Amino acid sequence: MATGAAVIACSTKANTAESTPGGISKLPVDVRVVAAMPLTQEEVVAGSVLPNREVTIVSEVSRKIVAIHFNDGSHVTKDQLLYKLDDADILARLKQTGAELNLAKLSESRLAELLKNESVRQEEYDVAFSKLQSLQATEDLLKVDLSKTIIHAPFSGYIGITKLQIGALAGAGTPLVTLQESGNVKIQFSIPEKYASSVKPGKQITFITSLSDQKQYAKISAIEPGVDPLSRNITVQAVAGNMNGSLKPGMSAKIFYSISNAGELGMALPTESLIPGANGYSVFVIKQGLARLTPVSIWNRNEAEAIISSGLNNGDTVMVSNILRTGEGTPVQVVSTK
Repeated sequence: MATGAAVIACSTKANTAESTPGGISKLPVDVRVVAAMPLTQEEVVAGSVLPNREVTIVSEVSRKIVAIHFNDGSHVTKDQLLYKLDDADILARLKQTGAELNLAKLSESRLAELLKNESVRQEEYDVAFSKLQSLQATEDLLKVDLSKTIIHAPFSGYIGITKLQIGALAGAGTPLVTLQESGNVKIQFSIPEKYASSVKPGKQITFITSLSDQKQYAKISAIEPGVDPLSRNITVQAVAGNMNGSLKPGMSAKIFYSISNAGELGMALPTESLIPGANGYSVFVIKQGLARLTPVSIWNRNEAEAIISSGLNNGDTVMVSNILRTGEGTPVQVVSTK
C-alpha cells in the first residue's frame, strides 16, 4: 500500500511542476502578452437640451393689444413686428405738442432777432428758449412711449403660443410669448469633479435623445469655473446644430464623453493578475523564465479587467494564474496564453 501511495504522489507532483535539468522545478502558469492600445473609455451621464437663446417677450407699458403679427408656433425673423399696442392717445399728444413746438420755435426765433437790436430783455428771450427746450423734450418722451407700443422680435427663431389676444390689456412687464433661437441648441450636463481635466472648450462629445439611438455630435462651449459644493459636480455646456428643428428644448439627453486624453495608451489585464500592496498594485512579468514583481498604475478597472497606464512595456508577458504560489524570482513554465 505504501508503494502505491508513493506512485500517486509522484504523479500529482509531475502535473503541477516541471523540473529543469538541474533539478529545479518550474511553476506552470498562464500568461497574457500585453499590447498597447489607445485609451478611449467613455463616461455616460444624463443631460438636457436647452435653447441656444431664449427670451420672454414682455410689454414695457400698460396698453391694449390691437394687433398680433405672427402665427403661434411659427418661425419669425429678427426685427419682425410681433405685437402692436394701442397708441391713439400718444399720437394725439404728439400732435398737440407738435403744434405748441412750432409756435415756440417762431417765438424763440422772433425774440432772438429782437435781442440782437436790444428791443427785448435777455430774460424774455431766456423764457421763450426754455419753453422751446421743454416742448422738444416732451416730444422726445412721447416718441419713446410710441416706440414701446411696437414690439419686434430681438432675433430669429420659433415663437411660442401667445398668452394674450387682441383686445386684452397687456400690463407693464406682463409676459406675452416666448421666443427661442432655432439654429443651434445647448446640451447641458454635469460631470464628477475628478473628470474635470477631460472636458475642455472645443472638445467634441456625442449624445442621444429619446427620439433616436443614433449618436449626434456637439462641441463643448462653456464650463462652470467652480464645483457645486453639494453634488461635487461641474456643469458643462455644449452646442449642437439643429437646423431641422428636431431637438426640442427641454428634452432629456444621454451624453457620452471620453475621459482619456489624446495619445494616451494602456494595456488590458485580467483583474486576477493584480497583486495589491501598500503602495498600490503590482504584477508578475516573466523575464528569462523567472517571475519578476513589477509595480503598475491602474487607469481604470471593472470586475473582470483592469487597464494599466504605466509600469508595463508593449509585448511584456504577464502572469495571470498561480499568483499566490509565486514569489520574486520564481522559475515558471508557460502552459497557455490568454
